[in-house]
Amino acid sequence: MTRSVLVGDVGGTKVRLALASHGPGDVCLDKVSVYTDPALPDLESAIERFLTETGAAPETALFALAGPIDSEGAIRLTNRSWPKVVPASIQSRFGLENVTIVNDFAAMARAIPEITASDFEPVIDGERKTDKPILVTGPGTGMGVSTLVKSTSGGWRVLTSEGGHVAFAPRNVREAAIRDVIARQYKYVSVEMIVSGRWLMPVYQAVCEVTGTKPEDISAQAISDRADKDDPICVEVMRFRANALMGAVGDGALITGAQGGVVLTGGVAEGTIKWLRRTEAIERFQERGPMSPYLAQTPVSVLKHDEAPLIGAAALALEMDG
Repeated sequence: MTRSVLVGDVGGTKVRLALASHGPGDVCLDKVSVYTDPALPDLESAIERFLTETGAAPETALFALAGPIDSEGAIRLTNRSWPKVVPASIQSRFGLENVTIVNDFAAMARAIPEITASDFEPVIDGERKTDKPILVTGPGTGMGVSTLVKSTSGGWRVLTSEGGHVAFAPRNVREAAIRDVIARQYKYVSVEMIVSGRWLMPVYQAVCEVTGTKPEDISAQAISDRADKDDPICVEVMRFRANALMGAVGDGALITGAQGGVVLTGGVAEGTIKWLRRTEAIERFQERGPMSPYLAQTPVSVLKHDEAPLIGAAALALEMDG
């Protein structure tokens, strides 16, 4: 008999909740609900709304949240001002047998083997080495990083990290100047601060300062639209961010040995595919001095599947549940 498992994907702007079960060879999701209300005070309020609206009665739960997990198994969201999410509190309030919390990119990475090839859009074609790790990363509200490794038993292991917060490394004088403008206010400048959605405006303003241009009150979508029409400032913003992302991804692939491929996720990656495919961005990934051949055949793709973290959370939960 299949037990009812509540799974969730919680980021800086959205909460996705669903019931998970085993299907014929696949992970199945039911009653998928998405909550974007910024007034939600905490995760427990979202869970209560979901259970009330769906009439679901799960026995266990697993939630994937964007942030580092502490020694007690609790988590404080990096990009959301909620109180700390504590598994024991959720378990007690909703009468669940067990509640587990994982990093959101643990779920994102675990989803990769469960998703069909048609949901991946190539950025760099290559040859995936099936016995090598897969790097799963991408800018959304923040930037998550995980590594997917095939276990000796044939299953999958996920190694999570806070790799999005490594220092941004400029490759030329212009990039250093942009970085220095941002550093005046924030001191430490991470990769996430250059490539993620919530940091687009500081990057735009820094590019304006470096080029001697007065910044406008402009939306993120307008920056992308103007770049498509060859506005020089917006083009530089998009190129700078795409190059920074591909450079950081190449660093991550070298560090993790990810010759199994690199998967980029999130709305920012989806919205910048044309910039990621530019020759200069691809060179940022591949040009590694004497180690350039190491990544020469490593494929890079963008995952286009909104429910991927839920699918990964379900896969993790069902594995734990036996």
